[in-house]
Amino acid sequence: MAITVQQNSTSPGIGNGHLVQSVTSNSGSRPQFRFVTDINDNNGDLLQRVKQQANPNGTGIFDLGNIIPTYLGPTDEVWKIANVANNTACGKDFKIRFGEEYAYSSTGSTVIYTGDDPDAAGNPNVSGSDYIFLLDGHINANDMTAFNWPSSSKYDEEATDGTTTFTHQNGLTAFNTSSIRVGDYHTISILNGNLNGITGSAVDSSLAQDIYAVVYRQYDATGSLLDTDILYNTAAGPRTTSTELWSDVYLDQDETTRLIHFPAGPQNIEDAGVPILSDDTGYYTMTFYNQTEEPDVNYNGIYGEYRFEIDNAACGYEGVRFAWKNEYGVWDYFNMSLAESTTSNVEREQFEQSFVNYNATNTATYDKARRGFNQFQNRVGKTRTAQSDYLNQTDADNIRELFFSTNVYVQEGTDFLPVVIENASVTEKTNPRSQKLFTYQVTYRYANDQRARR
Repeated sequence: MAITVQQNSTSPGIGNGHLVQSVTSNSGSRPQFRFVTDINDNNGDLLQRVKQQANPNGTGIFDLGNIIPTYLGPTDEVWKIANVANNTACGKDFKIRFGEEYAYSSTGSTVIYTGDDPDAAGNPNVSGSDYIFLLDGHINANDMTAFNWPSSSKYDEEATDGTTTFTHQNGLTAFNTSSIRVGDYHTISILNGNLNGITGSAVDSSLAQDIYAVVYRQYDATGSLLDTDILYNTAAGPRTTSTELWSDVYLDQDETTRLIHFPAGPQNIEDAGVPILSDDTGYYTMTFYNQTEEPDVNYNGIYGEYRFEIDNAACGYEGVRFAWKNEYGVWDYFNMSLAESTTSNVEREQFEQSFVNYNATNTATYDKARRGFNQFQNRVGKTRTAQSDYLNQTDADNIRELFFSTNVYVQEGTDFLPVVIENASVTEKTNPRSQKLFTYQVTYRYANDQRARR
């Protein structure tokens, strides 16, 4: 008998959503019949098996969004990279396979069948695609028109020979323009290569989201170009040299190269040996390009362009730089540029002792210094409040993710320290007429607080 896939999740997708699969079978009338779904990793090793009886219409409906997120994460800690870095946990390949289980009588033993060969026992083997690549992000159900993530918002396959002209904005970030300071770290993550669920010789080598290189350009305050530097995508693969065409390497892709991270901050670029941010630099851009067939950079094929405004400390305030896991499962960054305040909450543990020392050796002397109340432990919890400068509508919308994220850090010097956001409620900027001037306050504490004093 056979399984037919009626609905399956597309690739690339978002893991923390409704990953709805629908299958039917012409074996549904068999005794003790159940649909069987295997969730496998990129190597085909079984992660979890789910069994389900057919619904009244003879269909098996599976929502794997309740299971797959447990196999994603933690977020790649790539804040300080000085070269292109591979994905290790922000996204993964999953292989979803369907089969069936039944017996030949109501009292007989059940057997699992492959689903693609009549009465062939074995692991489920029917699928709607070779794999699905899922990001460790989330989906707002109110923004969706279907169960599948609209991947075209961040993934476009274009000709890999550089013969076409296109402009996309496919970096996995909400910020097209950022304010940044000397010493700040920053990264931008982007999908790379072929992610449509097809592998092997069936992949079309002439089409891909081929991120060949990123170009950094520095400008002065008037917009005059000061310097240009190129970083080729050769450290994260599958391309290992800039002379390789996509057709040379497209069969070498796996989950580690379908998502890559690029250095974007002044400190990242300086660590890479690029003389970024001269005294005259007012801003710089980084632009993602695909490849020509020479090979060379196709300056007409843009996969994203991002601008970084150099911002000096406001009124002498150092401010606070936050990094948080965004809706795509990678990092976004923002500087709260105004004053930071700290409140120390002290929890004191104390006991009362008698004035008379009953533990004296020979005589109990009169001791006015003997305490009636004694503190044996002080726990100090510091709550900090960071204040943003006045925000435009775009930044106000984008920063909301900071309050909703469960994975937030602050940059202190060259270190990133985990913090917990304390805000219980967030007033969002939603009316540009009545809220022309708008700021956010972020209340947070370090995830690792001060040790108790004894």
